[in-house]
Amino acid sequence: MVAVRASGVVVVAVVVLAAAVGVQARPGSKGIKPLMGWNTWCTQNKCGVDWCTSDEVLDVAKTIKASGMLAAGYDHINLDDCWGLRDPKTHEIKGDPVRFPEGMKAFIKKIHDLGFKFGLYTDLGADACHSPFTGSYPYYAQDAATFKDWEVDYVKFDDCNLPDGHTKEELSCDMSSELLKTGRDFWLCFHCDWNSDTCAKCGTSFRIAHDHHDEWDSTSSIIDVLAHNRQPYWGPNPTYGLPDPDFIFTGGQGCGAHSPPGTRCPGQTEDEYMSEFSVWTIAGGSLLIASDPRNMTDFMARVWFNHEILAVYNDSASLQSVRAIGNGTLSHARHTMHLHAQRKQEQEQQQQRQRHDLKPLASCALEKQLSHDPCVQGVSFGCNGDETMWTDHGCRGIFTCDGVQDVTCNEDGSGKHTCKCVTTPPPPSIVLARPLSDNSTVAVVIHNAAMVNQTLGFHFSAVPERAWNSKTTLHVRDLWRHADLGKATGSFSTFVPAHGSAFLLLSPAS
Repeated sequence: MVAVRASGVVVVAVVVLAAAVGVQARPGSKGIKPLMGWNTWCTQNKCGVDWCTSDEVLDVAKTIKASGMLAAGYDHINLDDCWGLRDPKTHEIKGDPVRFPEGMKAFIKKIHDLGFKFGLYTDLGADACHSPFTGSYPYYAQDAATFKDWEVDYVKFDDCNLPDGHTKEELSCDMSSELLKTGRDFWLCFHCDWNSDTCAKCGTSFRIAHDHHDEWDSTSSIIDVLAHNRQPYWGPNPTYGLPDPDFIFTGGQGCGAHSPPGTRCPGQTEDEYMSEFSVWTIAGGSLLIASDPRNMTDFMARVWFNHEILAVYNDSASLQSVRAIGNGTLSHARHTMHLHAQRKQEQEQQQQRQRHDLKPLASCALEKQLSHDPCVQGVSFGCNGDETMWTDHGCRGIFTCDGVQDVTCNEDGSGKHTCKCVTTPPPPSIVLARPLSDNSTVAVVIHNAAMVNQTLGFHFSAVPERAWNSKTTLHVRDLWRHADLGKATGSFSTFVPAHGSAFLLLSPAS
């Protein structure tokens, strides 16, 4: 089942996907189980400027082990950008000697001695995404040999600074080949924005969307990709490759100016963080935390240690079966209410446009900043005078643009971006189903994309790979509350808070 948008309404249609068609996935034993761990990005500073040290990484690793997270499966410690320098004479890659004074090999051994696997970052270009740090071009073979010598387990291969005359697909697969030639079994993850099965042939996992930020608009857009842009080559090794929706931010990222250990500045509500974790676990193949686990709150522990949800996530054989089965609408009356809400929104936009016709063009104002980089009118955002606006220097936000309110311009990446002066409608709510590999139970996430509380549900007949119908009676268990909700026949509906998600497990009633 997939959801197709038509005139603002989500229509659920049946699509026959190629079942269990192999793609000669990347060789090796990695990727049979999905990834779990912690990444250095955004921990003690705002994302993009978190230049950590070996002492800080080791301190977090020790906390993760002592807290029980390692035993729960969070077994990767991944060092992101802003560590690597290139020796101008030997061209060897090495760690920043000020922040990693013991050298990378000795540092990585300390991580391994704690019981973790170790991952690090490099880039397909000569430079990494952040100056003055190095990428791997054109030293892929040399860096692969170095990573083997250091006993690296995981390589994140970013896509900044693409060299002239090459494609991202070509260079990502080139790095995959060089890592394989070393004989070490690396986990390789890269951005896969060309969307073909070479993502799985060359990568153990691969990024499926833009960089994830600790803000709801970013989370919501990736939820939409996980629900509606699923590919037949998403799945576990040895046949497929794992989809990586990027980091999770439970509890919040760092606060900037190298905040003290365990200090966080949340960009989302608890309900939104629970939706992030719910959809990542039911539909994705990577759980990499980008929050500081020191001074862990009860809420963070309740999310990260939810053994029932992690059991669904680790049932990797069922990842291929995930489908979007509806938008939470059960009755004709509720469907009509959705249409009325859609028409009201269209009328409001038309009224805004009419008001705009009476005003001079090229007027812009910031309503809400979404980026951590500042949004300054005339410097990092402005209007073009043709019913479009621009952003630059990392500014992302919600604006009033040429008289139209609630215009989202949330484009990632460096350089100047252009957005139309139109209100962006919220995505529809989503119901995701994952028939588990026991051939009996089914995990379901009901996600409320609206800004208001709703009662949402689904019909049992919509669940794939099960011969359920309007007369089927099932046990329903709430995995967030660890509570049995009783039996339901034919369908199930429940209260879901704004931007929140219900995570359910269905099983046949005896």
